Amino acid sequence: MNKTVYNLTHLFLCLFIICTITNAQNPLFPNSVVSNDIDFIRDTDPDSFVSLEFVGREDKEMPSSQSNELFDEDTFVFEATFSDGETIELWCHSSFVTQAAAQEYAEKACPRLGKLPVFQRNMLNHIVIHNGDAGAFAEIQGQFFVLYSDNMDRRISTNDLEETIFHESVHASYQFMFQNDPSWLNAQLSDPAFVTEYGQENPALEDMAESALFAYTFITYPGRLSEDIELWLETNIPNRIEWFRGLYSISTNTDELNPTLDIITYPNPTSEKCTVQLDQLTTEDYIDVYDFATGALITKVKLKEGQNDIDLTDFADGIYILSTKYHGKSMVVKQ
Repeated sequence: MNKTVYNLTHLFLCLFIICTITNAQNPLFPNSVVSNDIDFIRDTDPDSFVSLEFVGREDKEMPSSQSNELFDEDTFVFEATFSDGETIELWCHSSFVTQAAAQEYAEKACPRLGKLPVFQRNMLNHIVIHNGDAGAFAEIQGQFFVLYSDNMDRRISTNDLEETIFHESVHASYQFMFQNDPSWLNAQLSDPAFVTEYGQENPALEDMAESALFAYTFITYPGRLSEDIELWLETNIPNRIEWFRGLYSISTNTDELNPTLDIITYPNPTSEKCTVQLDQLTTEDYIDVYDFATGALITKVKLKEGQNDIDLTDFADGIYILSTKYHGKSMVVKQ
């Protein structure tokens, strides 16, 4: 082959490889929620929300991106109940003026909360709703997030409120446990790309929540994303997908939407111990408790039919997988 032709061919191949790699590493979208038309979470998806009750008016801490006033007097307080028996308070700012106006927006949030993965919803402390127009944000350490009424209406009109609440709930639920954990950092470092520009620009704070929405949909609803997007995820963020699979492919076992489960774990989250309730035990079995982050086996407990108490007092805060040979797996959060 002519040397000049060879060099040109070699240069072309190098440029082609570089371009291919560069394209493969480009984020799919600017952000996960409003920069695409994907309906990640649908109105028809299972919803564990049961009821909403007005608790009363109390003084609450209501942080806002629009005001330096941290505390609100006479906040409207509501309590949402879900099918696993767990509850969440929703705090609506006094500027709604009437209970009816405040309740309208609490009711708009509740079915979206009911579509969250159970463990993710149960880790939330409360929800803040302001009367006004600004972007949602989360308080990671406080384990709550903030919504604004006008923005909620706009997100409902574009089918994006479910995704907004999912995104903020990742920040407000388990991110504080894992944002500096080696299991997450290694998965993030091992992948060649970020799924969104927002995650790429803010890898420490935003990549977990940005990636979670794609991973949850990919794992929970195969085929809901297009083939091109699923292939991109498998090629460009496989390690993060597998990390999220540990969260989203294991039932929390408190979800009544899955009636086939015969193992129930409560309370979840817990601060000291959790109770594993077995409806029946036909053979000798043990429950293995694994650290989700490391995969290490922490302890084994022999099971009996009925109530089994698992003492987590000396365990570090985190997520633990409870696995039994004959009854599947459960997930419990200690915080």
